[in-house]
Amino acid sequence: MRQMNWEFETITKHTQDILIIVDQNQLVKFVTPSIELILGYRPEEFVGRNAFEPLFPEDRDRLMASHREVIIYNEPKVDEYRVVHKNGEIKNLESRVMLIPNHPDKLAVVSIRDITLRKSMEAELEKRKNRYQELQNKLKAYSQDLSMVLKIVDLKNRLIRELETVIPESAPSIVIYHRKSNSFDGRLPLGLSAYLPTLTVGKLQQDNDLIHILIGERKEKSYVLTIKASSLKESMDSIWFETLIFYTVMVFESLNVIENLMNQLENALQKNERPQWILRLLFQLSEKQRMELSSDLHDTVLQNQMLQYRSLKAILKEYHFEEEINLQLKGMVQGLADSIHQIRMTCHELRPPLLRELGLLTSLENLFDFTQISSSFKIRFTTENTDDLVLNEEETIGIYRIVQELLNNAVKHSQASILDFHIHRIADRISLHYSDDGKGFESEKLTPTFNSIGLSGMRERIKSLDGTIEFDSQPGKGLRVRMEIPLSV
Repeated sequence: MRQMNWEFETITKHTQDILIIVDQNQLVKFVTPSIELILGYRPEEFVGRNAFEPLFPEDRDRLMASHREVIIYNEPKVDEYRVVHKNGEIKNLESRVMLIPNHPDKLAVVSIRDITLRKSMEAELEKRKNRYQELQNKLKAYSQDLSMVLKIVDLKNRLIRELETVIPESAPSIVIYHRKSNSFDGRLPLGLSAYLPTLTVGKLQQDNDLIHILIGERKEKSYVLTIKASSLKESMDSIWFETLIFYTVMVFESLNVIENLMNQLENALQKNERPQWILRLLFQLSEKQRMELSSDLHDTVLQNQMLQYRSLKAILKEYHFEEEINLQLKGMVQGLADSIHQIRMTCHELRPPLLRELGLLTSLENLFDFTQISSSFKIRFTTENTDDLVLNEEETIGIYRIVQELLNNAVKHSQASILDFHIHRIADRISLHYSDDGKGFESEKLTPTFNSIGLSGMRERIKSLDGTIEFDSQPGKGLRVRMEIPLSV
C-alpha cells in the first residue's frame, strides 16, 4: 500500500498534463501541481472551487453539459475548449473526463492537456492556406483582365488597383521618367533617380524599404513602379508579386507593338475606328501572349510545385513523425496539390487543352461540364445543323473566348439559375444565341460607348471575324446575346 502511494505521488507530481478530480457538484477535490505551470494557479488555490469557473464564457455551458452527460451515461468524453489563465491569457485545452467506477460521490477524473501551440499552428496554417488561395484567385482575375487591356495607361491603372487591393500597405506608385528632358511625371520616390541607370525591365531593385521595378519603356519614357518592401511579409506574397510583374511586363511589351500600330493607323485614317485587320492582329497577339504565358507557367512554376510535392510525399513515406507534425506535413502536401491543380486550371484557361484537335463543339461541352461543377446555375447547350461543321482556328478561338466571357459574366454578375447556349449553322454562316434568367441591367449599358471591357471585347472580337453581335437586356429580365459570323471554309 505504501509502495502504491509513493508511485501515485510520483506520477501526480511529475506529470506534464493536469489531473483533476471533480465531484458531481463540479467542485475540485484534487489537482496536480502541473496546473500552476499551465494555468498559473497553485493547487491549493484551485481545490474547493468550481472546476468550470476559469473556462472561457462561450465554452462554459457546453463543458458543464458534457460533464453532466459523463455522470448520467458513465461514458468518457473528450472536449476542446478555452480557459482563462490566471494572468488573463487565453489558453486552449483538451480534456478527457471519466468516472471513477462505483464511487458513491460520482467522482470524475479529468486529464487535461495544453493544446494552445497546436491550435495556434492550425490557425496559422489555415490563414496561410486562405491567403494562398486568395493570391491564386487574384492572379487568375488579373491575367484575364489584362487580355482586354489595349492601352498602357489602362495597364498602369489596373496594376496600381491590383496592388492597392491585394497588398494595401505596399503604397504603390508609378513614375514616368522622360529621358530626353530628364524630368519626371509623378512624385519621385526617395533615391529612385540614383537607381534609374541600373534598372532592368522586370527586375526588382531594393533600396532600404523601397522596391523599384522598371515595367517598360516607350517613346523615350521609362515607367517605374515603386512599392514598400516591408509590405511583402510572406514568401508567398513575394512570389505573387514577382508573377504579377512578369504578367505586366509581358503585356507592356505587347502593348508597345499594339499602340505603335494603332497610332500609325489612326494617323493614316484620321479617325478612331479600328478596321477589321488590326482587330484580328490584336487578338492574334493576345492569343500568342496567352499561349506563351501558359507555357511559362507550365514549364517553371508548375514543375517546381510538382517537385516539392513529390519530395514532401517521399519524406512522409520514409520517415515517421509525431502525430501533430505528421498532420501539418500532410496539410502542406494537400496545399501543394491544390496549388498544382490551380496552376493547371489557369494554364487550361489561358490555352484550352486540345481546342484545335477536339474542335469547337466538343471543347465547349468540356468547358460547360467543368464550369458546371463549381457553379450554382444550370447550363443547357444545344446545336442545330452542325454535323459537318468545319471552322478555322481563328473562328474556333474567337467563339470559344466569347463563350468564356459570357460564362465569366454569369459567374460574377448575373445571379442566373439557367444559361442557354445554342449554336446554329445556316448555309455559310454560324450563329450563337445566348440567354439567361439573371438580374439583367439597364439598356444604356449595352450601347457601344458604354465603358464595359466585357461587352466591348466581345464586339471587337466579332468585328474582327466580320460578324455581327446584338445584346438585349432589361433589369430583372436577364441577358440575351445573338451573334453571327461568316464561315471561311
